[in-house]
Amino acid sequence: MIAFGIALVIISVLLLGKLLRRAMTGSSERIFQAALGRGPLLAIVVGAVITILVQSSSTTTSLVVPLAGAGILTLAQVYPFTLGANIGTCITALLAATAVSGAYEVFAVQVALVHLLYNTLAVVVIFGIPFLRDLPVRAAKALADGAERTRWVVAAYVLGVFFVLPGTALLAQSMLGGPSPEVLKAEENEQQLKAAEAAVQEQDLIIE
Repeated sequence: MIAFGIALVIISVLLLGKLLRRAMTGSSERIFQAALGRGPLLAIVVGAVITILVQSSSTTTSLVVPLAGAGILTLAQVYPFTLGANIGTCITALLAATAVSGAYEVFAVQVALVHLLYNTLAVVVIFGIPFLRDLPVRAAKALADGAERTRWVVAAYVLGVFFVLPGTALLAQSMLGGPSPEVLKAEENEQQLKAAEAAVQEQDLIIE
């Protein structure tokens, strides 16, 4: 069931990306290009707003990749737009956090806010410092050059960045540190809540 749900999400994102690419023709394409060509700050805002509307940074990115591949948009235009998409996608986490209830609801909001602040501060720091601003562009060009020579560069990058590095960090965290006092308190509160609910249900059965 989980695999089916993941497959539906992926298919939905792909179909939405195709529909958006078809819509980006004629006057829509010219408006989009003009918005990104007026400066990086406006491009960041546009990327964030579009991502908030479609609730998917993957869809937003898939919208500009074909335009960049066709030479309509340059890397300098797409770069700040992608940064804005990373900020806009945090709204999805904030919306999901508002739906959480119970003893762990405070942690859901905290994680969503950390996600938002982390991405926003990263954009401010990296894009605000000229030396750091050029590093992602140079890395992207180097990775693209390597991918032209062999596709294994892309596979190694995806496995290393999205699986090996996070897995190593999670393993180190689990080995070096235990649960925080806040987590222990939330677990205790949850147990007390479940015990109270069980007592109420038992009392209802006695009354019936």
